[in-house]
Amino acid sequence: MQAWLSGAFERCLVLCDAIRARDARTRFDVALLRARALLRVDRADDALRVTREAAAIPCGTEESLTLRMLEGAAWVRRGDVQEGLTILRGALRDAGGAHATVRSEIALNVALAHYALRDFDAAERALNLTEPASDIVHARALEYRGWIAFTQMEADRAIAMFAASLRALDGCRHYDRFLEANAVRALAHLAVERLDRTTWALVEERRARIDWSTSGLAQPRFWIAYCAASFAADVDGDLARAVREARHADEVAVGSAYRAQALCKRAAIARVAGEPLSQRDHAESAIEFYSASQIRPTGDEAIVALIVAEELAALARIEEARVAFDSFTTLRRTPPTLLMTHTPVTEAYRRFVEAAILEAEADRRGAARRYREAFDLYAGIGYKRRAVMAALRLTRLRPDANAEAYAHAETRHLAPQAWLRREAERVQVQAIKLTAVQREVLTLICQGKSNPEIARSRRRSLHTIRNLIARLFEVFEVSSREELAVESVRRGLYAPK
Repeated sequence: MQAWLSGAFERCLVLCDAIRARDARTRFDVALLRARALLRVDRADDALRVTREAAAIPCGTEESLTLRMLEGAAWVRRGDVQEGLTILRGALRDAGGAHATVRSEIALNVALAHYALRDFDAAERALNLTEPASDIVHARALEYRGWIAFTQMEADRAIAMFAASLRALDGCRHYDRFLEANAVRALAHLAVERLDRTTWALVEERRARIDWSTSGLAQPRFWIAYCAASFAADVDGDLARAVREARHADEVAVGSAYRAQALCKRAAIARVAGEPLSQRDHAESAIEFYSASQIRPTGDEAIVALIVAEELAALARIEEARVAFDSFTTLRRTPPTLLMTHTPVTEAYRRFVEAAILEAEADRRGAARRYREAFDLYAGIGYKRRAVMAALRLTRLRPDANAEAYAHAETRHLAPQAWLRREAERVQVQAIKLTAVQREVLTLICQGKSNPEIARSRRRSLHTIRNLIARLFEVFEVSSREELAVESVRRGLYAPK
């Protein structure tokens, strides 16, 4: 039992197998514990077999309800959701007189079944039946509320629920490494897409606490490193760390599909860093892994076709990019229990990648249209990072004041060296129409000249120069000559000798 409470589910199974119980009560309790542990390590078929064998053992009412619940949960997790939901509903209906924790756990599994069926209202109603005093069940209920909000693109609520589930976990008698790792994984995804430093600080804190050497955490470990690479490059502007995090994602990736994604991330960072040879090398390695992989039509692996297509477009390998792009649409997208690539996000990314391919084909009009669609979708769901990327690509092809303003507004709080901010400012500089006089005055300010010196140099009145400088303050959104000089250098308008 101690192994179960500490979250050592594999150890729990080993100890269960070592028990040679003769009385019915002990055999039944061991069977329940074994089934629980099997479900936590994603061995639903084995858990179902254990529940069938335990059904022949005499037991009490609450134990019988728990067994039915575990059987229903096993059906749900193996993909037979409707079968499992029928069993779980029956158990919940008969649990009126059972202990509150038993009722809460059954309700939790009913909610999970409804989530798998994408009936989110029903899932929320089931979660309302869980008791706050039900220890780990309550923490998992908060996590599931987070996944529901995540799926429905309610990012603020999702962040609140995932953070609450971690706080609840800290106060539980049980420990569940899967809950912690997956909640942190979701928070990492939301933090990087929303350019959210506060949430990222929580991710960093929890990431450092998790024992990643334990089994079963390969996917969340990969995705957190993957997001960390994006955050380092796009938000902090720390390309050295971005390279390390992307390499780490590559090192911990399990399977060809995940390796392909990690290598695409390494290629993208090399592109941002201005290292075309490294970019090509990583991208070509990614293509090799993608070609060798058997992509599952569900879950995180499905998106790899689009990721590879984007990198192929960046290399101007247009025909191959088209093949990878088209292969994504042929995948059967059966909704799994916990899915990171939800429809609005995936649709926006699909249009973004298609735009990149069209741009590589020199179809500027078609590319601009798709970038605009991707921008509208991303901005609508609050995915600021991707929305800024689409906006920057769009403004590269045609003027778009709305997209340009969005990119500038959403990147102003990022580190000055952050790639997204630098790109947004480059677009803004291109849009700033300075007169020859304004450019000369800007140069003189950067050279440290005073207002009277500038007035004498330009043969203008001091009042005129003050007004001209005040206008430059407005254009560059600064409040002092020092800030104006710094902005001019940073935006490439003045190069110190």
